[in-house]
Amino acid sequence: MANDVTLVTGASGFLGKAVMKLLAGKSHHAVGLDPRPSDTAQVVDDLSDRSRLEALLTAERVTHIVHAGGVSGPMVLADNPVEVIAINVLGSLNLLYAAMESGVRTFIYCSSAAALGNFYQDEPVDEQYPLRPNNTYSASKAAMEMVLRGLWRKIPLDLCSLRFTVIYGPGRETTFTVEEIIRAARAGKAARIAPMTDWPYIYIDDAARAAVQACFSENRKQLSYFVAHPEKVTPDDIAAAAATAGKPVRLEIDGSKPKAARGPLDIEPAARDFGFRAQVGHREGVRRLIEATR
Repeated sequence: MANDVTLVTGASGFLGKAVMKLLAGKSHHAVGLDPRPSDTAQVVDDLSDRSRLEALLTAERVTHIVHAGGVSGPMVLADNPVEVIAINVLGSLNLLYAAMESGVRTFIYCSSAAALGNFYQDEPVDEQYPLRPNNTYSASKAAMEMVLRGLWRKIPLDLCSLRFTVIYGPGRETTFTVEEIIRAARAGKAARIAPMTDWPYIYIDDAARAAVQACFSENRKQLSYFVAHPEKVTPDDIAAAAATAGKPVRLEIDGSKPKAARGPLDIEPAARDFGFRAQVGHREGVRRLIEATR
């Protein structure tokens, strides 16, 4: 890693910032890119101009890319699907083709299990499970997955797609079930949430570690990997963890919303190919999140 240079997109965002800090802790040379200034974004720019991206990659002699930038969930720009596609698909294509033109060796795409849509079955789903996106965000992730599938092992660029489940922890700006429950617990109110099955989650520190380990692995055997903790967690489990951490909360299920289903996921390939296993379970993760918000 001594002579490697990693570009991290979304360096001001939740996952990108954690990846930047992890790389810095390893004394690794990383360049952060984000349209929002921050202490982890050295380059303030977006992904709209391929020639600018190519010039940046060449000037910085970038060898690896962790592409964590873009619209980060279905709750972001939900009323502007064209912008979601422009950022998540066209912007990602600009970066991908700039990488191919400038001699980058490895391209890690931070995808999402959301690309599979709503799914739930008895056995863990593997890489071959069909992509069935059910909103614009998940469609944007599925679109890039298909592009990478078409190029995988046909070009010199080493490609990898990490299908993260829901990432939670201190610093997340958007809210999903964990954040909604913890916010209500801190306010002493009931948490009103959509009905959902038990889900896999991943704590932010684990997610960043997965991205870095995948980035520098020479043993990856497939294109796409699921990244999640092996626990299957219900909203009741999250509420119980909050209560254990001193913040009891009552759940109210909004029956007017459709039931959200996800999992389980086959996470063994990530352990086999780049030695990743999540370390932070939901009880510890919730405790850390509550502690950080005090």
